[in-house]
Amino acid sequence: MKLVFSFVFLSTVSLSAEVLSLESGWTFQAEGEMNPKPVSVGVPLVNQGYKVPLRGKYRLEILVPTLPESSLAVYMDRIHSADQTFWNGKSIGSTGSFSPDYYPYWHKVRYYEIPISFVTEGKNELTVAIECRETQFRCGIFRSIPIFGSQDQIKDKMVYEDVNQILILALFFGIFLQQAIGYALNRSSKSGLYLAGTAVFFVGWRLPVLNKIHFLLIEPEILVRLLFFSQFIFPVFIMLFVHSLFDRRITKLAAITFFLDTVLALFQLFSMDPDSRFYLVYIWYLLLGIKVPILLQLLIKNYKKSAEAIVVSLGALVATFFGIADVITDVLTGKNAYLTQYGILTFLFAGVFAIALQSARTRRELKNLNESLEMLVTLRTQELHKQYKLLHDDLVMAAGLQSKLIPPMEFKHNTLSVASVFMPMEKIGGDYFDYFIHKDGSISFLLCDVLGHGIAAALIASMLKVNFLEIAPKEKDPALFLSELNLKMLPVVEKNYITAVVSHFDLEKSILKYSVMGHPSPYSMNAISNSLTPLEGRGPIMGWKKDVLVETFTKDLKPGDRFFFYTDGITESQNKNRELYGELRLKEQLAAGLNLPPKDLNEKIKKDIRNFAFRLSDDVTYFTIDIK
Repeated sequence: MKLVFSFVFLSTVSLSAEVLSLESGWTFQAEGEMNPKPVSVGVPLVNQGYKVPLRGKYRLEILVPTLPESSLAVYMDRIHSADQTFWNGKSIGSTGSFSPDYYPYWHKVRYYEIPISFVTEGKNELTVAIECRETQFRCGIFRSIPIFGSQDQIKDKMVYEDVNQILILALFFGIFLQQAIGYALNRSSKSGLYLAGTAVFFVGWRLPVLNKIHFLLIEPEILVRLLFFSQFIFPVFIMLFVHSLFDRRITKLAAITFFLDTVLALFQLFSMDPDSRFYLVYIWYLLLGIKVPILLQLLIKNYKKSAEAIVVSLGALVATFFGIADVITDVLTGKNAYLTQYGILTFLFAGVFAIALQSARTRRELKNLNESLEMLVTLRTQELHKQYKLLHDDLVMAAGLQSKLIPPMEFKHNTLSVASVFMPMEKIGGDYFDYFIHKDGSISFLLCDVLGHGIAAALIASMLKVNFLEIAPKEKDPALFLSELNLKMLPVVEKNYITAVVSHFDLEKSILKYSVMGHPSPYSMNAISNSLTPLEGRGPIMGWKKDVLVETFTKDLKPGDRFFFYTDGITESQNKNRELYGELRLKEQLAAGLNLPPKDLNEKIKKDIRNFAFRLSDDVTYFTIDIK
């Protein structure tokens, strides 16, 4: 009787509690075998004398003394690789698919609900048909001991397992958000960005093995590719983090391992059989073995140089220890204990702490640097104020000298009246005008515009003054005047080209002769005939080349004639909308002031320019000549 009791105890499991461990009493019958053989669960079939490829059925008798009031379920963790599960010969679920359309779904947990209608009082049979064709897998029910009982209790156990993993993933994701946001806001160091990458790819590695993920009916191939891609790529980010933390250049060996890791990770994004994926995992293990010494060497070099090196070194040692333990366990038993996640979590916290230490030191250094910089800026500002005062005084003096070089043209000569306006953009300008009264009573005028403004243009304008005083007494013909002036200015003019207009008024003969070199054409008006036209002729720019062809133009003078000479600073003045003053506005002002005296006309134009222009963009110079 005792022998019978012992046999029943070993071969069956009674429902004496809501959740029972299905540890003993299992048999396995491989396809082609006549009789089933006793086997252990929680141990791979390949460790019990079976070889891959393998197909067969697990069986277990379960005693149900009384019919349950609530639904039942069986939880078998992960099975290598596909299964079809039956309760009393009736299907309660399957994962993956059998040959000829074989598809392994090894990373999905097996949780199957058992309808109450399938359960009988007394003996019940649980049958798990499996197929495993991967030489790198251990095959069968091997990861843990299956459990059976109340559906709610089993779900609670699965939820507990998920919550544990979700908490770990939440910590990783929190580190990712903290570092990613910190980098986005500060852009100070790439180490935080690489640490964020490590965290998010580790989440991508662990996420596909969550129980609840599989109930979302996500395509299993997507989860497999995400798992392996993330697993292969996150060590690269760990190494990049450490290198960037210590501002170390990546060695050629490390760069090669990074490249190979990336290539292997990209391969994992493509469809392939599980064996091939695990062959790549073994290569990844080898690359990981190469990276560990590189990492340790890098940490040793910086160990005594900074506090963050000590912190990261401790985190790396913990991560290395757990990682090696995981690899050894996986290679020997095929069961991954997932210890790596705790090691990597420790490393990430160490990394966050190291970045915080580095940031604190950087802030201290920045504070000291700011204090030094503020002192330097104060001294430099005082020096700049001193230099500015000297420069300002020099400019004021230069402006006074230039005002003496440019004669105020507001006078009458015989039948000729003239009034001028000179508005430099800065204190000194590059526009220049002058006049010379000849012995015969005729008068010559020169108006020049040097390209640019400021000191350089003013210096060239002063040289124009010297040459004007030399040429004007001996040369009345405007074309010859400009040709000689061009030759004299050519050696000193490089990029500051000059536009010019020379006019000669012979009041006895009532003839105006003028010549233009690249300058805006003067306007000719007559108050009697109420006409307004630009004078013809342009000519080449002065200072461009030695041999230039300059032409003299002639115009008869009549009573009521008025001539307006100007530089393009008028027409190129801009308002706040960057709109030019333009020729049209100038002509409107000239036409409206045709009957005004020259001085009043000039003031009217000056006021209109100041009302229009936001600020002067060039020197503004013009003068008006009336003939009575």
